[in-house]
Amino acid sequence: MKSRFALVFILILGPHLFAANPGKAVVNEVKRYGSDAVSMLRAPLHWDERMWRKVAIISAADAAAFAADESIADAMQRNRSHFSDEFAKNLTPFGGGRALQLSAATALLGLATHNTKLRDTGRDAIEASIFAAGFITPAIKRVAGRSRPNAGEGAFAFDPLSKNESFPSGHATNAFAVASVFAAHSDGWVVPTIAYTLATGVAVSRMNDNVHWASDVIAGAAIGTAVGRSIVARHKRAATTSANPSRIDWTIIPVRGGVAFQVWIPVDRITHAFAAR
Repeated sequence: MKSRFALVFILILGPHLFAANPGKAVVNEVKRYGSDAVSMLRAPLHWDERMWRKVAIISAADAAAFAADESIADAMQRNRSHFSDEFAKNLTPFGGGRALQLSAATALLGLATHNTKLRDTGRDAIEASIFAAGFITPAIKRVAGRSRPNAGEGAFAFDPLSKNESFPSGHATNAFAVASVFAAHSDGWVVPTIAYTLATGVAVSRMNDNVHWASDVIAGAAIGTAVGRSIVARHKRAATTSANPSRIDWTIIPVRGGVAFQVWIPVDRITHAFAAR
């Protein structure tokens, strides 16, 4: 456990040691994580009808999988083979440490080559992994307390707040969190196809190894994808706003005999106003 926290610490702070002002860079990163955490917590309050429809569809799909979990698990084990075990052995790490290592390597490569796209891809992937697989999924696991398939207690065995940790799948969560970030930062179809194929392979591997039900990996995939996409979208909006500010800023300045208001109006706002006239 200590080594895992050390790895996370290095992944978050390591890249910033290359910055011109490492101390300030680290502080800004911590602030960004805090801001993103608050944003994700408040996100459901701002979902529109389209988003709620997506949530309903995914929930229905997972409920259908839940009803068929035992049948799916039986089919997976009947068709299990040496090939499927080797496949699982090679793919499973992409839902764990290898995903974080790949993310860190991408961020460091971006820094070394001054490629901001690579840097931000790795940076966002690390953050998505930490939030989705490090906080959200473990919390749900603890509350759900679902038994794993290999425990032999059936798909409907839940013991809330116990040590049972089947639902959702942490490996699937992590794999899809990282995959969704790489896909969102890429152009074309090649990278998204590779990323989601690897993530799907991780999910199938967990079912092959009989440590997760189908509904576990579907829920994990949904959580990871949602967190990854939301982080990328939020950071892209922030970058756009920073490059093209549209907000009117103001401050109060003390002057002799009272106070005065100082206002900054973005040039695009002024141009738009004159065009409207």
